[in-house]
This record gives sequence, C-alpha cells and structure tokens, in this order.
Amino acid sequence: KPKLNNTGPFRFWIHESFQDNKPMDRFVSELVMMEGSRYYGGTSGFGVATQNDVPMAAKAQIISQAFLGMQMKCARCHDAPFHSFNQEDLFSIAAMLQRGALKVPPTSSVPLIPGHKSKVEVTLEPGVSVSPKWPFIDKPLGQLKVSDSRARLASMITEKNAKRFSEVMVNRIWKRYLGWGLVDSVDDWEEAVPSHPELLKWLSREFVFSGYDFKHIARLILNSHVYQRQIDPVDLEARNSDGHFNSGPVRRRMSAEQILDSLFAVAGKEMSVEPLTLDINGRGTVSTFLNLGIPRKSWEFTSLSNERDRPSLAIPRAQTIVDALQVFGWRDTRQDALSKRDEAPNILQPSIIANGVVGRRITQLSDDSAFTKMALQKQNPGALIENLYVRVLSRNPTNHELGTMKNHIAPV
Repeated sequence: KPKLNNTGPFRFWIHESFQDNKPMDRFVSELVMMEGSRYYGGTSGFGVATQNDVPMAAKAQIISQAFLGMQMKCARCHDAPFHSFNQEDLFSIAAMLQRGALKVPPTSSVPLIPGHKSKVEVTLEPGVSVSPKWPFIDKPLGQLKVSDSRARLASMITEKNAKRFSEVMVNRIWKRYLGWGLVDSVDDWEEAVPSHPELLKWLSREFVFSGYDFKHIARLILNSHVYQRQIDPVDLEARNSDGHFNSGPVRRRMSAEQILDSLFAVAGKEMSVEPLTLDINGRGTVSTFLNLGIPRKSWEFTSLSNERDRPSLAIPRAQTIVDALQVFGWRDTRQDALSKRDEAPNILQPSIIANGVVGRRITQLSDDSAFTKMALQKQNPGALIENLYVRVLSRNPTNHELGTMKNHIAPV
C-alpha cells in the first residue's frame, strides 16, 4: 500500500536515472519538483506520505541529508540540540516543497511541562505559520529568476557556486568504492574536517565540470592508485581510533542484495516469485493497492506486511526472499533514511542459507540449475570440481581443496 517512504513505482525512476547516467543536478531538480504520475513511476511518488502530520518536513529532512550533508532530523519537533539548526530552518524548506506557508501542528512540537526545565529548546509554537524561504543565506528568494518555490529550492541546492552539494556527492561516491569517506560522515557535515581537503576540492570541481556525471568520478576513482592498492585487513574503526589515515580500500561486507543476487546467478536460476501486489484480481484502485510487478533482482522487493493476509500465504515465494534479505541487513520498513545498514554478522545468516527455502532452491539440482547441466556433462571428477569452483568462486581450487572434494564425489 502507498505509505510513508514506501517508494512504490517511483523506485523505477531512480533505477532508470542511474541506468541512464542522468546528470546529478538534473536528478535532484526532478526529484524536488515532484512531477509526473504519483502512482505510475513519476517523481511525484516521492511526495506520497501517509500517517505523517507534515509530510513535506519529512521530505525536507531526507533531501537535506542526502544532498547537503545536513542532519536535520532533530529539528523536526524542536531546535536541534547538537547541531546549528532550529525547527524553523527545517519547516522553511518544507514550506518551499509545500509551495506555500506551512503551519506547525501540535504533534510536531514538544509539549512543555510547567515548572520543569526542558532539555530541548522550542522556538516555534504550535500553530505558527512558516513562510517558504532558503534559511542558509541572506539572499531573498524574490531575487531569483524562478517563481516556483520548489524550483528555487532545486536551484539553491545545485547552484554551481555552492560547493556543498558537489562535495557531498563525490564524498558519497568515494565511500561507496573505498569503504571510507574523505569526510568521515556522509550524512552529517556539521563539523566536517576532510582527511584530504585538496583531493575533495579537486573531485568536486571535476564533478561540476563534467556536468555532474557520476560515471566520470567513478572512473577517476577506479583508475586511481589508492583504489587499486591491496586491501588492508585491519578493521576500519580500529585504524581510525589510532588516528591512522586510510591508504587504500577497506574490507567491506557484501550487501543483502548482492548476496541473494549472487546466489541465484551462480545457480543460473531466476527468482521466479509472485507479482508484488495483494490485489491479484486488479479490483482495487491504485491509491489503495500498489502493483510493483514481478521482481527479478533483490532491489525490487519491498515490505510485504499488510493488514489483510499473511504474506507467507498470499505471496509465499516472495516472502522467502524477503526473509533472507532481512537477516543480512535489508530493511523492509524504512521510516527514516539511513546511509549505513546494520551488517553485523549473526547466527541467522548461515542458518537461513543452510536450512532455509532459498538455500534449498539454490542447491537443488532442478532442470533450470546450472549445476545440473554441469553434472550431466561428460567429464572426470577433477574437471567437474574445477568448473564448480570457477563458477562459484571465480578461481581454481587449491590442491588440498581438490583432493578433499574428490573424496566426496568419487565413485563408490
């Protein structure tokens, strides 16, 4: 169902934008404008929000965090105690998204108890109307050429003279490939101190001059000596605690989506799950039930929770994929935006692969399995083992592994 932060078909616009290598300034502008179909894949789907007293305040917080490195989450109901933002700053941006003045509802304010000193400061009273404005510069919005407040907001974020946007974006790309950022926190630049300020500035300029081309920055990073260095086995947190500068990529865990997609890829199998909808007969309206189609990759899955039926009964095959994704850190409910998942190892991860339905589907020698085709080929046990290792691990087995595996499959 269309719920708060349930992207729905809007997710396909995001996927296609990266697939087409859409310039990032255009991506942000289209996202902020929230145009097109709300339920059929337009950026208007970003504005879909229920069970929220001020939906545009939630969207303003996501935009500021993602593209400007401003953590304004605490400014939702009161002035941020650990940041320089007050509640009016967030509601001013929300009013720009709203295209008009926005009233602060009582539910978005911390109630003050008479006779008690509040631990947080509240400068906006419930019912106060906040006008749309960009709170971080003195330049009045009336001086901008565009009249639409959403277009103004997009212009202020992506303005070429404003370095924050380009620096935040290249820092996110850097951390994506190397596992650590030039600025340690990709989401919170309140007290940002770059480890390599000149490198950050240079990448930022390259990003702007290339037309905000993600692939251009990725190409520079992937061809660099720092990316091609051997991975240091020392844990990232331990290295940072010693004041040690990172000199190359750090060891990172595969994401939940990478793990599941890799398992199906090595087995040569399709996921073969049901359509992601609870309105199989198509009787409900699009505003009541979403239809996300048949997922073929892990990123296409979403929460299956509902108040009508147990997902394990309505869409059982899809539920098995979701169960496996969840134990590896995938979140089915996303009330808030996170840049880092909880990917800590746990006992459920090997258990669900060894004993779960997904693990059984991967290892079953069915007609559509790549392992079945390999087993039916005329080859000696040694060749079969080598082919299996190359397919699964992309390397040949060691002599010890080859000898051990031969004992398992040798004729009796």
